[in-house]
Amino acid sequence: MAGRRIVVVGAGITGLAVAHRLLGDHPEFDLLVLEAGTAPGGRIRTSPFAGLPVDEAADAFLVRVPWALDLCSELGLADELVAPHARTASVWLDGALRPLPSPNVLGIPLDPASVADGILPPEALEQLSGDGRPDTALPDGDLSVGQVVRPCVGDAVFERLVDALLGGINAGRADDLSCGVMAPQLLAAARRPEGLLTALRSAQQGVDPSAPVFNAHPSGMGHLVDTLAENLGDRLRLRSAVTGLGRTDAGWLVGTAKGVEVADAVVLAVPAFVAADLLTPIEAEAADHLAQVPHASVSLAAFAYRRSDLEVPGDQSGFLVPRDAGLLLTACSYTGSKWAHLDTGDRVLLRLSAGRIDDPRHAEMDGDALERALAGDLATTIGVEAPPAAVRISRWPRSLPQFAPGHADRMAAIDSRLAEVAPGLLVTGAFRHGVGIPACIRSGIEAAAAVAGHVA
Repeated sequence: MAGRRIVVVGAGITGLAVAHRLLGDHPEFDLLVLEAGTAPGGRIRTSPFAGLPVDEAADAFLVRVPWALDLCSELGLADELVAPHARTASVWLDGALRPLPSPNVLGIPLDPASVADGILPPEALEQLSGDGRPDTALPDGDLSVGQVVRPCVGDAVFERLVDALLGGINAGRADDLSCGVMAPQLLAAARRPEGLLTALRSAQQGVDPSAPVFNAHPSGMGHLVDTLAENLGDRLRLRSAVTGLGRTDAGWLVGTAKGVEVADAVVLAVPAFVAADLLTPIEAEAADHLAQVPHASVSLAAFAYRRSDLEVPGDQSGFLVPRDAGLLLTACSYTGSKWAHLDTGDRVLLRLSAGRIDDPRHAEMDGDALERALAGDLATTIGVEAPPAAVRISRWPRSLPQFAPGHADRMAAIDSRLAEVAPGLLVTGAFRHGVGIPACIRSGIEAAAAVAGHVA
């Protein structure tokens, strides 16, 4: 294996995870990471705002799945991580902010007594008091989140709570999203003979309610990216867009503006549509599958208000906005309440999101118009009339892949096809297991194992 050359295309968190695992497990490999942009990290970016390091996209990662926490431990960052200070949230329903029921699993209340007035109609509360068994058995195979949740706990729970949470996370429609990708625990629980609610309640019995759900780095999630990039040293080349792929008897040819790199194996850790363009001359069928993955565009804004103009609940992390509320705003995070290290004495920091797969209005607005629209939604929801003292808007076009039911099978078909006709070429990224940081790291670790097995 000594001297085997592997080229990783893309230095987002997935590509950095590929490189980290290969560097740690196979230091004998000749590793090169090519990144088109001027900085690593892809859609993980931290920059100064109101004098503090505030993330422009993902600001935390789930700890109930291992991949991100394990990576932080390997990098010596685990002891530096922090958990949210505020653990409760609200949802904007019928013109008012109402507390998100707790405990809940992805928006599904486990105790009807925890559901405040105005959140659900009486018939929904009655259904929540049962076991969550659907009237007829769920079909086999992967299903949409809606196909799982609606028959088990009703339309109101799905539309007012679950879609607001899961659909908001992915800027998608939970009726169209794969439950196997987005919420595998719900799919498994819904197929249990005792019913979805009984299964979820049983699983919650062993969960410490005080245990953190999320972790973050106080310097921002960009610190994780910076640490990974620093460990790569000159193996990472920025401003090195890949313009094409080819093959000869010598191996894979990776074309860039500065020349051609020859490799024994290549990992494309890029968005699905970028991978599709590069794959088209090599394997058109796999490229077509990737090209058909829809992507939602979103905008995230940071607003800083003078504390004399706005106070937000110190025990609340923010609120969600369901799709039928008629607002541009999809979620608001009370950044200083959520994270103690971002709580300033004279400023109240908010992070706002806009955009869904079926709502591109934000992308059609210039910065001033988007700021005004979001400020108007804040006036509606939390009553702040004063203008923000500082604003930062981050645009993320085509950033969130949408996972239709059967997505995992399509990914397996792509892998099988590439293994047959293009051995040594792998594709991975946020389009594989999900858009969260742990899912992207998982995708990178799995790709590293596969490519190492190929060149061994």
